[in-house]
Amino acid sequence: MISPKASDTCCKACNSSVKPHHRFCYNCGAYLGTDNTPVTIFNNRDLRSAFIFFIVYLFVCLLVQFTSWFNIYSRLFWVEIFLAGFTLFHVYKNYDAIKPLLRFNNFNIIRLTGCISFAAAASFVVNIIVTKMNYSFFRTDITYYHLYSAYSMPALIMIYSIALNPAIIEELAFRGVLYNYLSTFLNERLVIIVTGFVFGMMHLSFISLFWLVPFGILTGVMRRRFGTLWYGVVFHFVFNLIAVLFDLYRHGHL
Repeated sequence: MISPKASDTCCKACNSSVKPHHRFCYNCGAYLGTDNTPVTIFNNRDLRSAFIFFIVYLFVCLLVQFTSWFNIYSRLFWVEIFLAGFTLFHVYKNYDAIKPLLRFNNFNIIRLTGCISFAAAASFVVNIIVTKMNYSFFRTDITYYHLYSAYSMPALIMIYSIALNPAIIEELAFRGVLYNYLSTFLNERLVIIVTGFVFGMMHLSFISLFWLVPFGILTGVMRRRFGTLWYGVVFHFVFNLIAVLFDLYRHGHL
């Protein structure tokens, strides 16, 4: 677990770490006083940065979702490159805070094996449920293969685009950059919940929120518990890889 920042104070009732502007303790609910200035995007640089980061990601996701121009991967690829560059720029801006998370702290082969196994099992179950829900409610059988079928080695491109790239960039974005911005003025448990909901919302799929939000919260818990992004990256990669293999198998391409 990451230690409280030096700017944090302590609740006199339970000795828990609280932010200087908090009015109530998130642990015991004790009243902390009325002299604290509320945090807004006008007086807090980190909240302002988090808001801009969120808006840019949301705008790009809406653009891809609701325009037909990105229906071919040769164009969608440049969206991936843009979001990767945008995320890495913010990682660079916050490198001192994010650098410790890039180490594989608390490495344990049993824990890693459990992480991989749980991700694979959860992905298999979720993909079965989502497939049945899509057919039951919308009479559709969604596949991603058609987006990549025009290219040589479409399966490998799918693994890169759906599994590898999101696992690294999205974990850096939501459990790295956004988590870091929010943790300067929010209790860390609340940060995990907020980033989990933002992660789910960015996928713009109402039917998938039932698993996307818990997914985001779980990887946030991993980040907090182990002090590294890598367990979340591995979990994310395996989860999406199983989804790719599931899609390829169902449509006879594996």
